[in-house]
Amino acid sequence: MRPSPRDLVVLPLIGAILMGAVSLAPAAAQAFTPYRLLVQAVQSPQRPLVYVQDRLLKMHLRKALLLAQPETALSVSSYVAGAHAYLVGWVDDAAQRDSLESAARGVQGLLSVAIYLPVKPTGADAPDSASELGLKAKVMAAIVAKSSAKKANVAVDVLGSHAVLVGLVQSAADVQSAVAAASATSGITGVTNFLDVPLSENTKPSRGLLQR
Repeated sequence: MRPSPRDLVVLPLIGAILMGAVSLAPAAAQAFTPYRLLVQAVQSPQRPLVYVQDRLLKMHLRKALLLAQPETALSVSSYVAGAHAYLVGWVDDAAQRDSLESAARGVQGLLSVAIYLPVKPTGADAPDSASELGLKAKVMAAIVAKSSAKKANVAVDVLGSHAVLVGLVQSAADVQSAVAAASATSGITGVTNFLDVPLSENTKPSRGLLQR
């Protein structure tokens, strides 16, 4: 897929911003090379500069969450799409949930914060991580097989038997079909939908990657 002329104009700026952003991150967090980030920016359904803004907001969001509740680093996923933040995962109690939400709302530049942060059951009701991972794979496979939404545009989290969908897709029809596919997946008892379509002025006709 070829970038548009407008994309070619802003790519040098994107490169400079992303190079600076990556250089500030810990070495362990640099899983994406600057070149790969440039490719992702071109492929995103958003305009490149909007993609970059989301990337930087995601860094600030993650930092705020880790400062507020470092023990949730592995249990809570954070996403940014179109300057909207999404927090998904298990928490220990309501106080921990409130702390995470408050930290997210303090990140300058975010337009909104949506959460799915239930208290993790214990004892016999405790969720099984292997089962959650298996259901996650099944839900993603169903979405790819039964909808026009692309795997790179959608993130799936499964908590117990409840699926949470986050991402930016190309149309409202993609949202509806992805939710239907997830809901029909064997083993899934509920679906929370955080999928959205980029604003028209930020959209381009290409396939995108969600900021995880």
